Amino acid sequence: MRRTATVLLSLLAPLALVPVALVPAATADAAPTVDRATVRTVTYPHFGAEVTLDHLDRIDDTSPAFQRFVERRLTRLWHQNDPRERCRTAATMIVKRWRSDGYAFISDMGNFAPCPDGGYVQIAVRTDGRWRTPVRLGTQEVYGCRVLERFDVPAAIVPDRTCYDGKSVVSYPR
Repeated sequence: MRRTATVLLSLLAPLALVPVALVPAATADAAPTVDRATVRTVTYPHFGAEVTLDHLDRIDDTSPAFQRFVERRLTRLWHQNDPRERCRTAATMIVKRWRSDGYAFISDMGNFAPCPDGGYVQIAVRTDGRWRTPVRLGTQEVYGCRVLERFDVPAAIVPDRTCYDGKSVVSYPR
């Protein structure tokens, strides 16, 4: 279950010298509290489900809200990169894992052939009933542990279940 700020503060109270910035606060960015034992998870084999505007059906086993989010995000990627019709298929999202509690690991998102513009790894989160892709959860590197904690990302979504703690790559504990 998700830790609340109160519980964290009571556990960290003896460490009076710990800067407040290190204590993840309950924020609007955090997902709603859910019994993770009842979470439905869809994991796509191999590299994941390659989704384009022509192949939105590849993620039919996720929620309708997530499917609408993917379509909107791909449309935005297409228009931001090159709005010509021939570039429509360049906008691509490879969904590796989706969870009903509001997290999805997108192993690649961007614009590729025939109109390449690069891509990146992204974790999508659902907050206030809406899916989004926070800038801080998009990367081409190992995720920072503090960023993952801020968004209360479960370890099952994190690539290789590792993160960067400022000194080295460590096992992500959530």
